[in-house]
Amino acid sequence: MSDESGLETPGSVKSIWPAVVILGFAAAIYIVAQGYSETARRFPSMVAISLMVLGAIDLYSRTGLPGRDAVNAFWGSGFDRREMVKVPPLGKELALFAWIAAAFLGMAIFGILIAAPLFVFLYVWRRSGRSVVMAFAAGFIVFAFEYAVFEWALDYTLYRGLILNGEGFSAW
Repeated sequence: MSDESGLETPGSVKSIWPAVVILGFAAAIYIVAQGYSETARRFPSMVAISLMVLGAIDLYSRTGLPGRDAVNAFWGSGFDRREMVKVPPLGKELALFAWIAAAFLGMAIFGILIAAPLFVFLYVWRRSGRSVVMAFAAGFIVFAFEYAVFEWALDYTLYRGLILNGEGFSAW
């Protein structure tokens, strides 16, 4: 582990604005999801509400309000911890956003049942540097979970993507 504890965390990272952006993103997800059918809006609404709760906790932990230190101690947040002082290069941050964008694009084109395990496999293999066998195992576990919980136990058909959908790209 390299000694990066001497780096000062930028004010833009410590400010309330990252938490405000997360709250705004969560609100946008929730609002957009309300336009879906009742079944289709359940999951994005749950994700948005969870993101709002976590964003509110993050926002509170960044303020100077009473109890902030207790929140930081409980959640393990706060920028004075040695794990939090690392400032990654912009290129690495952008690469992570590219991975997320690729995951969403894969879900749109191939569907969740295929894209999520494929994303996990590629991320564990390429980004984490693990062996192909370990990456395959991680991807398979995600596939088995998705299939067992959603397709089998809940009898909920996951989104099949534009390629596997009967209408294809014309659906967009």
